[in-house]
Amino acid sequence: MSEGRIAVVGSGIAGLGAAWLLSRRYEVSLFEAADYLGGHTHTHDIQLDGQRYAVDSGFIVFNPQHYPLLTRMFAELDVAAQPTTMSFSVHDARSGLEYNAGSLGGLFCQRSNLLSPRFWGMLADLRRFYRQAPAVLHSEERFSTLGAYLQRHGYSDAFRDQHLVPMASA
Repeated sequence: MSEGRIAVVGSGIAGLGAAWLLSRRYEVSLFEAADYLGGHTHTHDIQLDGQRYAVDSGFIVFNPQHYPLLTRMFAELDVAAQPTTMSFSVHDARSGLEYNAGSLGGLFCQRSNLLSPRFWGMLADLRRFYRQAPAVLHSEERFSTLGAYLQRHGYSDAFRDQHLVPMASA
């Protein structure tokens, strides 16, 4: 027996997760503007050599450390998962810069990066940012915008444009 009715707007993972949890106690109506459920994930049925494969074009990877609630929901729903590795590469069409963060060879896949003060400055900022970031989460600076934080601490445009923006977009 439900305790009432509730509406959930949007069928991305947050909306679907909320609807699923709320459905234990409420009659849930799910509203979605798109013609399919799943938000930025979209399952396509592909036929290959007589076999049908369901391929998701949006959702790529999750892990328990960064997605504990999603991991728990998948386990409860008995959703199969498999281990994977991740890498991060950047190709900046405007500047032509390319690098891969997985190895020293990848960082300097463009040998010109070895002699680039801009690239070395970006790497120094990258190291500094990731060392300082955990402390920021427990300071008053956590209320600052990212742009203001970067400017206040003298981070380079190269770090912002050629690492942080691509990383946040990945």
